[in-house]
Amino acid sequence: MPDELLMIPGPTNLAPRVMEAMSRPQLSHTDPRFVESFKEVLDLARYLFVNQTGTPFVISGSGTIGMEAAIVSLVEHGDKVLCLDNGFFGRRFVDLSTIHGAKVETLCFELGRHADPEAVDEKLSEGGYKAVTITHIETSTGLANPIIDLVKIARKHGVYSVIDAVAGVGGCELVFDRLGADIVITCSQKAISAPPGATLLAISKRALDAFENRKTPIRSYYMNLARWRKFMENPGMYLTTPSIQILLALREALLMIKEEGLEERWRRHKIIADAIRAGLEGLNVDLTVEEGYRANTVTGFYTPKDKAFDIYSMMRNRYKIQLAQGLGELKGKMLRIGHFGGITPRDVLALLSALEMSLRAVNINIRAGLAVEAARPCLEKI
Repeated sequence: MPDELLMIPGPTNLAPRVMEAMSRPQLSHTDPRFVESFKEVLDLARYLFVNQTGTPFVISGSGTIGMEAAIVSLVEHGDKVLCLDNGFFGRRFVDLSTIHGAKVETLCFELGRHADPEAVDEKLSEGGYKAVTITHIETSTGLANPIIDLVKIARKHGVYSVIDAVAGVGGCELVFDRLGADIVITCSQKAISAPPGATLLAISKRALDAFENRKTPIRSYYMNLARWRKFMENPGMYLTTPSIQILLALREALLMIKEEGLEERWRRHKIIADAIRAGLEGLNVDLTVEEGYRANTVTGFYTPKDKAFDIYSMMRNRYKIQLAQGLGELKGKMLRIGHFGGITPRDVLALLSALEMSLRAVNINIRAGLAVEAARPCLEKI
């Protein structure tokens, strides 16, 4: 176990082979060895997204770079965009779309509640929308939106769908070729379990055509996905100097995903998530998300007696396990657990034991061993 166990919604603790990839001697961005490695990263990105029908993009920068690049490349000034908002990160698309001149309408849902496909269908029936933005995993609560149904409705109305799957891809089942979305975005430091610094996108031919056939030029140099396209097709060229060591580490993390097998990885994440949720329910704390829409990568729970910061501090300082605090209106009311990437049953047992002791330390009466006892049947499936 590392000195501090990161169980936050990214970044994650890194596997030794991923860290070792970053420590190798510096290569030039034009070195044939790096060019071949980058081609392999693109092939592995196809595997990750299950994407044979669209084009993979891998660009240096955070997941927010991917989100902003999607908006600035697809949406023109004055285009009508519908943003689905059921949490902190859904609102990021509102900000990005507004900054880049879209006419933004927001369809809000209660925190911890999924985006209702019928409500989205009714809204898009009004007509005139260019795109709809959808958060796959709302990491502020741990909610998993029903993206298959939501994308189907977008296609029914001829609207482009842009999916923030930053905390989903690599941990939650997502098959780009069946989903029918136009742009799906993720990043390196979440369920992929690589260091921060790379954003990955899967983009449909329909969206690529939209980039090329705009009425006005894309108003960005770095975030112009039409410009990046030719470099994805021929990595021997370059637009800007890439983050070489980060991309080499990403290659190693993607190789580990392929070695595990994508379906087995999805299965493992579901078992880990079920175990954590069972343990939390054994501790009699309330989860932040409605049943049936809980993510297999992030779980939020309300803390008893407004003890969020006390529990967070004790977990980190005494037990060396870092959780994430609530965001926005949930700050001080709940904590969030990231359980993706290389999280193991041992990590889950350490988490639940430490959380139980932290709750007892703030005078929450809990029988010793209850959380582990509740989680054990799930973990025995691994």
